[in-house]
Amino acid sequence: MSFGKMAVVCLAVSATAGFSSGDSVTCGDLRQLYDNKNCTRHLAEPLSRAPVAAACPYNFTKPACKKAEPQSPRDLTSGAVGALTPKATTLSEAQAEFLPLVNVHYHLGAEHRSEDYSNATDSQAYDTRGLARRLSNGTSSPRPGFMCATVGLTAEELVPYAFKYCKGQVEVGKSYEVHYVHSSAGYSREDLAGADFDGIDDGLGGAANGRGMLNPMIVVQAQVFQVVNGGQDVEDMLHGWTVVNHSNSVMYAGSTTGQSHDNEVCSPYAITWHVDKSCHKVAPAAFDNLCKQMKEVYKLKKDLHPHGSRKLLSSQYVVKAEYVKPLASGSTPQFHASKDGAARAGPAWILVCFQVISLWSLSPALYRVVARA
Repeated sequence: MSFGKMAVVCLAVSATAGFSSGDSVTCGDLRQLYDNKNCTRHLAEPLSRAPVAAACPYNFTKPACKKAEPQSPRDLTSGAVGALTPKATTLSEAQAEFLPLVNVHYHLGAEHRSEDYSNATDSQAYDTRGLARRLSNGTSSPRPGFMCATVGLTAEELVPYAFKYCKGQVEVGKSYEVHYVHSSAGYSREDLAGADFDGIDDGLGGAANGRGMLNPMIVVQAQVFQVVNGGQDVEDMLHGWTVVNHSNSVMYAGSTTGQSHDNEVCSPYAITWHVDKSCHKVAPAAFDNLCKQMKEVYKLKKDLHPHGSRKLLSSQYVVKAEYVKPLASGSTPQFHASKDGAARAGPAWILVCFQVISLWSLSPALYRVVARA
């Protein structure tokens, strides 16, 4: 998962900023520009520099991994260790539901590793050839991640399929990690009412800088699907996380993955990951329908190709195992606001019964007193 060119505007502004060493533009600066451009005889000539432009106040330089916050992807197999304590909180599933869906894309192979998807044969062969990790555009080859086990698959399950909508290296027998990206920078249903756009685009610029936000909360839900004939016929994989069982999921604090990140240069973004550790077999037509939905419903193009998978991070750059927790639903007791603004718990009678039973267990006489009150 990688962010687009969200810093382009700031970089362009910086390139056209100021004329003096200070933050402001002096009358002398303007006079010098006027003379240099010979404005007296060329009043209609456009300026090549903007004298009122301000330097970009944000630093988009990617940090060295030694200075970065916890990274992704992480090894999720039993016993996998990490070294970092996250500063950012990890959002629960209920909290993630408040964040609009802003992008759906998929990676060749799984970026994470679990007991269900741990076959590294393809990725090791790719790394041995020394090819750079990049997005497939029909002529280049993305880096494969971990695959689900293929041992035991029948010839019928591996019969090739002609994908019509998914592009690039999408094949029967391969595994793909689908990312459902949610962000507070996205557009809510209310925002989209009557609008001429849908709020979901190629890439992750909308997740990082949608509506001009620079510090959004982001949750990526990840599921791994092995494409085989006879697999589950999921009708709506565009919303697969909500229709495919993900009870075997964990959550942890990490980062964007990104094609330019490795064990030296890391991502500057802190996000929540919800990762399903199970491998789900799906029918080729179901996976192709995912791409059809992406293309026809949201007009996506670039994300119809599989992204390459980032290598697992060194354990020194990921969270400790104690911070990889079973996915929390985030459900809380229901409270009802009274007219005067006070809050009372709905099932308050349960607490009263518990108190009465406790008192009774301590003293029958005391129970009788309480019961008469």
